[in-house]
Amino acid sequence: MRDPGLFESIAASYRAARPDYPSELYDTLVQQGVIGPGRRVLEIGAGTGEATGELVRRGGAVFAVEPGPELAARLRQACPEASVLVSQIEDVDLAAHRFDSVVAATSMHWVDLPTVLPRLGQALEQGGLLAVWRTVFGDPRVQTPFRRAVDEIVAGRDETIPRTDPLEPRPTVAELEAGSRFRLVRTWEWPWQTDLDATQIRALFATFSDWQDQAELDAVQAAAAAQPGPVTEHYVTILHLLRSTTGET
Repeated sequence: MRDPGLFESIAASYRAARPDYPSELYDTLVQQGVIGPGRRVLEIGAGTGEATGELVRRGGAVFAVEPGPELAARLRQACPEASVLVSQIEDVDLAAHRFDSVVAATSMHWVDLPTVLPRLGQALEQGGLLAVWRTVFGDPRVQTPFRRAVDEIVAGRDETIPRTDPLEPRPTVAELEAGSRFRLVRTWEWPWQTDLDATQIRALFATFSDWQDQAELDAVQAAAAAQPGPVTEHYVTILHLLRSTTGET
């Protein structure tokens, strides 16, 4: 369950700091029938509308759930066509709704999956789709001087949490398939890159829940400023598409 406190505190800057998702992702969602005209879509943890705007533009009716009141207010302003509910997804009476698909853009790792996945299966039409995606900020297959500096900052932390594979961000397919409520259809991966200056780097890192130490933000901004020109960042957006098994015989 997500604590909206951090994201509420940066609501005014969050949207500008976060880069957009690749257009290929939305094209794929349309091709797979997740979004589009006539589709009833539940969006989990919509934030200030980083994905919502594109979901609306691609057609269909979007019901967005966002636990942060300030974030939700900005979401309503940015996407007046969407229906917005201020709530944790765990507290929503999903049995009162019916959807063709559910989407979660960089939000499903905050969700209590054992509680929510069965409810999603019940709220979806038979064979309904669940699309979960997340951007990996820093493709480990591409090393740059700036990313080596970031690794050094992280290595200096006093952490006991074991490191996980960055190209298998949570929730994993195994976590999404747990309980046999959903079955994987396919996973897509889009590598992409963007150029950011030192100020943009700091603003982006400040939106990450594990980068809230001001000394670390100072260090990462300094590392970006030390590079000759803008920093070219290499990212990967990963999409898991699953189908509900509820109603199958």
